[in-house]
Amino acid sequence: MSSLTADQVALQLESLPEWSKDGNSLVKTYTFAEFSDAISFMVRGAFSAQSLEHYPVWQNDHNVLTVRIGDPEQSAVQSRDVQLAKRLESIAH
Repeated sequence: MSSLTADQVALQLESLPEWSKDGNSLVKTYTFAEFSDAISFMVRGAFSAQSLEHYPVWQNDHNVLTVRIGDPEQSAVQSRDVQLAKRLESIAH
């Protein structure tokens, strides 16, 4: 697990539309057409998270899903946070 500098995070966020840095985490809110679409995305994303052994915090309200990637114990955004965000983006599109 490698920590990223602020400049490295900013560079990575350029390729992650609508993701933002919040403290030492990456955050994005997705809006889906239906509740079932949000849940389906979570299930598919869970397989990516499991394969990386890195688990996001999901907050779901009907068709709106907020994803937070990062461990509150970590001192900076980690490379694996970016890796999971990129995998979630590939699932979403």
